[in-house]
Amino acid sequence: MTAPYMRRPDPVGYSRGWEVPVLYLFAAVAGLGLAALIGVGLASAWFGGGWVWPHGTSEVGSVIGGLFRGDPARGFGQPRAAFVASRGAVYGCVAVCELLMIAIGVWAGVLIARYRRPGDQRSGMATRHEADQVLGKGQLRSVRSIIRPDLHGKESG
Repeated sequence: MTAPYMRRPDPVGYSRGWEVPVLYLFAAVAGLGLAALIGVGLASAWFGGGWVWPHGTSEVGSVIGGLFRGDPARGFGQPRAAFVASRGAVYGCVAVCELLMIAIGVWAGVLIARYRRPGDQRSGMATRHEADQVLGKGQLRSVRSIIRPDLHGKESG
């Protein structure tokens, strides 16, 4: 027999601690950054001199920093900076891409919340069809007072 303080509160060796929210936060920041870069690329392809994309992670940070400072072409090298569209076109495309990314994130969150709730009791329960296949209607009817005593009560005799 073990003392109460010796028992583990979580019988499973892993748990959801701070890792999952940090992962969601990282995914949101990365998604919004990617949407900004796609917005710059699309604006440059449609309204500028052609598609531009940063080369390397250091240039990614410089391009996003340039967007925050009001100069979308700031992070690109000299030959590619000429291809970047005007500020209005870039910020318009970035806003549309950001809104689309947020909508996709909300949609994915709703799907995850709908089908992957922790502690959801429906995940281990059989459907009516599955119970009917395994037990058969006769077996289910014979034990209906045990399964749903609130509906069928005790059978007489």
